Amino acid sequence: MSTTPATVTAKGAWDPASPLPHHVLHDAHLPVMTLRDTALRNNAAVMQAYVERHGFLFAPHMKTHMAPALAQRQVDAGAWGVTVASVQQAMVAWEHGLRHVLVANEVLDPAGLAWLASRRTVDPGSDVLCWVDSAAGVTAAADAARAVAGELHVLVEVGFTGGRTGVRDAATARDVAERAVDAGLDLRGVSGYEGGLPDVDAARRYVDGVLAIASDVRPLVRGDRALLSMGGSAWFDAVADAVAARPADLDVVFRSGASLTHDDGFYEARTPFHRHPTEGSLVAAIEVWGRVTSCPEPGLALVAVGKRDISFDEGLPVVRQVRPGGPVRGPRSTPPPGAVTVTRLDDQHCYLALADGVALTPGDVVVFGISHPCTVFDKWRQVHVVDDDDVVLETIATWF
Repeated sequence: MSTTPATVTAKGAWDPASPLPHHVLHDAHLPVMTLRDTALRNNAAVMQAYVERHGFLFAPHMKTHMAPALAQRQVDAGAWGVTVASVQQAMVAWEHGLRHVLVANEVLDPAGLAWLASRRTVDPGSDVLCWVDSAAGVTAAADAARAVAGELHVLVEVGFTGGRTGVRDAATARDVAERAVDAGLDLRGVSGYEGGLPDVDAARRYVDGVLAIASDVRPLVRGDRALLSMGGSAWFDAVADAVAARPADLDVVFRSGASLTHDDGFYEARTPFHRHPTEGSLVAAIEVWGRVTSCPEPGLALVAVGKRDISFDEGLPVVRQVRPGGPVRGPRSTPPPGAVTVTRLDDQHCYLALADGVALTPGDVVVFGISHPCTVFDKWRQVHVVDDDDVVLETIATWF
């Protein structure tokens, strides 16, 4: 049977023939990815309340979802701006009206640096910054700024031994900071990332060192205030502890990106709110819906959801719900722990191990929770936002 081009849509695309609101399973082409609106609202409010309670600014990392609609939700809730990982991502944020942007990497590409250096010319009220951690980075940034008669605002990134980017000691940080100022860059402060450390105590010790470096380079920062940017989604309480006695003229900018959607695995096991329950709690917002296509032997069921649809790098998905037959507004059940377990993913198949006495049938719908939000959004061009009755409220686009 032929299909006309007009009916072919990207994975996750909303069918315009289905008016909003509609149930997510109405005329659905599974698999689909959804976000719970109530969870998004809760998580945005909890994180904004947390940073305000501790006197911080918030620039959540947009690379998690690359969905401007979600970033705008956080800005509307009070966030200062957004963080991105690349100039390309910064361009997406900019084109969608986001004017406060941290590029959480040293940028060496001349074209990218020129774009960054020209932002204040385009919009004098914007604030776009990037990291530097080397003499080469300083030189490239300064050359690009001069080439476009612009200005580049930078933070010296401080890393740790065995970690990823960033200078490894205070002396090098001071050297890079001095080079940046001498080269005509606008030094704004320092940055770091504690998320790669093994536990909250190690993260706290590391942030102590970054704060000391921030104090050391403070005389090189022009203006009344300096910046310190930190905060992944696992140990941000260590940041709060370490900077509690910070200088009065130091603004701390948190970047926790996975907090908006949370998960049922990697971050659920590490969230600081388990250590500090009075500060709030996050709720997993992401679900991926798929249909059972085969039950070839006892104890095994296959669902048409695979590595191309769901994250697996920091843990396999979990089964949150089963809907026998998959009818709209039909019965649903939550399997007890160990009853239905994901054991493996192929490109387009999910293997479910069924405990004794548990049976699934081809056509059943399985709703999965995920581990690690950052590697599920990039598999979808459009994502449905649903209410607690599984009615689609809106469909948002991702920009990977």
